[in-house]
Amino acid sequence: MTDYAFIQENSHLSKIWTAIFSVFALASILVISIFFSTFFYPLLYSIPYFESLMQFLIENMKNLTLFGLFTAHLIGGIFFIPSPDEIIFYYGLIKGNPYLFSILFAISGYMIAQLLNYYAGSKISPLIMHVVSKKKVYNARRAVNKYGAFSIFLFNFLPFPGPLLTFALGIARYNFTRLFVITLIGKTCKYIVLIIIFMIFSA
Repeated sequence: MTDYAFIQENSHLSKIWTAIFSVFALASILVISIFFSTFFYPLLYSIPYFESLMQFLIENMKNLTLFGLFTAHLIGGIFFIPSPDEIIFYYGLIKGNPYLFSILFAISGYMIAQLLNYYAGSKISPLIMHVVSKKKVYNARRAVNKYGAFSIFLFNFLPFPGPLLTFALGIARYNFTRLFVITLIGKTCKYIVLIIIFMIFSA
């Protein structure tokens, strides 16, 4: 049965109220974050082993060990955190990380981040549908379903914001399995090329 509610437009008043509520919610989250960082952040460091754990994570990311590669790609793979993944991965090769394990650890962290991006996009999708034109979203979704595979590959193979695309495709409810597989292929191909470039220059 066709879901006709998907292309049924909301009233302008409904869109305005949804937008106001969204701004209020974001402002509330910001205030809570500031309050948390001011009053509760010092308490976290009073927890046994928390400071040691933070120092361990920071040192591994700073030295770009295999675990540091994983952590950097996990954090940098979140859609609102810009991260130069190619530079981080290449610098990890310079630090002497094994080729195969570098790919495995880096892509594992990146793909976990993409799962979070897609999940966040899919959860915020109903809210987005109340603010923007559903018909435009529907047309964009049809275009993505038709031409999206190549775009997904390019966004993850080239230095484009792939995590942001994953978040947007989560909003559009793009096929998750197809997105995951193409993202994995694109990112793996990119890092294989970087390894080849590193081998040529290091030789």
